[in-house]
Amino acid sequence: MAEEKQILDMEEKNVFAALCYVGVLVLVPILVRKDDPFVNWHIRQGLVVLGVLIVSLLASAWIEVVGNVLFLVVMIVDIIALVQALMGKSWKIPLLGTLASKFRI
Repeated sequence: MAEEKQILDMEEKNVFAALCYVGVLVLVPILVRKDDPFVNWHIRQGLVVLGVLIVSLLASAWIEVVGNVLFLVVMIVDIIALVQALMGKSWKIPLLGTLASKFRI
């Protein structure tokens, strides 16, 4: 019984961590599970990814090609990070992960 609860708790952590990479749904883990170190790591990265996605959308309004390429690259990285979170891994996104580690929530 205790082992089943522990497995369910891990799966719940993974789902909350994955939500961090689905745009504004990063607010859900912030409100519910920010005290968990695993989820907190993904919250910080998810916020940085969301910020870069917003910047890339704004950039595409001025420099269409550069903004679109940046948006595509960040979306691919976002999907990889989401899958890693679902698998229970703390994958540090290159460049963005270093920036995210400097934030405290």
